[in-house]
Amino acid sequence: MSRLVATAVGALLAAPAFAQQARDAENFEQRIERLEAEIAYLKDNARANRKEIAEADVALAKLPEMEKSAKAADWAGKIKVKGDFRYRHEQIDDASLTTDRLRHRVRVRLGVEAKVNDTVKAVVQFATAGDDRDPRSTNQTLGEGSTRKGVGLDLAYADWAPAPGFNVQLGKIPYAWQRVGSYVWDGDITWEGGAVKLARGPFFASAFGSWLAESGSGADANLFGGQFGVKATLGGVGVTGAVGYFDVGAVQNEITLGSTAPACSATNAFFGGAQGNRTHVIGGCRRLRDDYNMVEALAQVDLKLGRLPLAVFADYVRNQDAIDNDTGYSFGVTLGKAGDPKSWELSYVYQDMEQNAQFGQFVDSDFGGGTTFSKGGVVKAAWVPAKNWTLNGTCFLNERVLPGAAAVTETWRDYDRLQLDLNYKF
Repeated sequence: MSRLVATAVGALLAAPAFAQQARDAENFEQRIERLEAEIAYLKDNARANRKEIAEADVALAKLPEMEKSAKAADWAGKIKVKGDFRYRHEQIDDASLTTDRLRHRVRVRLGVEAKVNDTVKAVVQFATAGDDRDPRSTNQTLGEGSTRKGVGLDLAYADWAPAPGFNVQLGKIPYAWQRVGSYVWDGDITWEGGAVKLARGPFFASAFGSWLAESGSGADANLFGGQFGVKATLGGVGVTGAVGYFDVGAVQNEITLGSTAPACSATNAFFGGAQGNRTHVIGGCRRLRDDYNMVEALAQVDLKLGRLPLAVFADYVRNQDAIDNDTGYSFGVTLGKAGDPKSWELSYVYQDMEQNAQFGQFVDSDFGGGTTFSKGGVVKAAWVPAKNWTLNGTCFLNERVLPGAAAVTETWRDYDRLQLDLNYKF
């Protein structure tokens, strides 16, 4: 009995110790679980870190390529490319000839504009060179035995804009002065020289100079001039007016048409003769009689006729140094605007260009066959069936005196021309 009591007493005394050992074992297992969880977390982080490090290494290796791509994208953002293609059916009825002329022609132009920096851009444009490299035409006539067609430098100039509304252009430049829808100037001419243009609010002005012929043995034919004008909106009506002065130098008494007997070498300011201007003979050679210093005044009003745009213009030019036949004028009206798809326009222009009113090399090459001493009307229609695609029809109903004829013997002959065009822009 005493042994049983002793065993019970011993068990009671040992119970707290056993309980503490159980608790210690449980805490040890929990610590092991926590350690195992921390080790697993560290392993996962190590794998993630290794992956991030590897990805960073790959990105670092691609950095030069990315920099090149960024530079290429920046370069591409500084370049603008544009162009157009035109297919033309043309019929000419010249009363001075026995047969009509029917021909098909193409014109292609492709230009690039590059931003050099914040104030300078460079422009280069190529175009079909035109028959005989005529500066007034970029058309190439089809039907020449499938020969390759020539391409020429149409525009090549730098444009510096050091301040808003102020531009300096140098090279083979576009027109630097305001024009209207007349045929006083040919729209295809690109001028070789420089221009300064200014625009402040409603006022604009320009000064320009162009070399027409360079000679190592004589004076260089040239054109210098300027224009001042106003463009404003008054009560919803757009009003434009301008006055310009154009001085053609070193052309008076210069040879306009070459010959071998007698030996006459034409100045290269003239292409195909005097283009209607009055000539006379000195030393056996045909030469330009007058000097050409022209004053031009133009005006245009833009308003609405119902929902349709309506533009009305007038253009007047006078050669202050001509002996006679010194005045030209033009007026016209355009209803509608061929711009958006399904839009259209219809226009009419009348022009009367006396023989010596304008330097013959500058007049439009289509009106009156590209000569002065011409007059008549032009009817034109345009329709846009889809974006960047325009259909044009133009009918010239003109009269002209044969180039070179004297005023006292003038005989007016009909000169009619029909043009049907497909125009595509890209």
